[in-house]
Amino acid sequence: MILQEVKDLFGGGRIVWMATADEAGVPNVAPMLMYWWVGEDTMVIGDLFMKATKANVEATGKVCLGVIDEAGEKSYKIKGAASYVTQGEMYDFAQAELTKKKPDKKFKGVVVFTVQSAYDLTRGQNAGSLIAGE
Repeated sequence: MILQEVKDLFGGGRIVWMATADEAGVPNVAPMLMYWWVGEDTMVIGDLFMKATKANVEATGKVCLGVIDEAGEKSYKIKGAASYVTQGEMYDFAQAELTKKKPDKKFKGVVVFTVQSAYDLTRGQNAGSLIAGE
């Protein structure tokens, strides 16, 4: 179970960094702003501009997200499984959220991300510690 503090930091309307890798292990990181929790451990992340990120999710199904608060005091990363979808309940949910803010925009698709582990990245002796999951 993911701590509420972690969910809150990942749900505060701030930019999060999404890391992926292709099948050869070549890394990619990209900023994300359009994302929502849709369950206890599931997020949906909208795709307006993804290229390498989309290809990597489709190829490996693995994602890591990182976030830090405005003061630079709290930081977490979450890792898990992901899929890319262009229709269905998760796509429709994200599109409805986007339409509220930008009625003229349409997502190409969404990444459905299920968190499998969470880590505390806050500076100090516990930095890097597993706090939920595997």
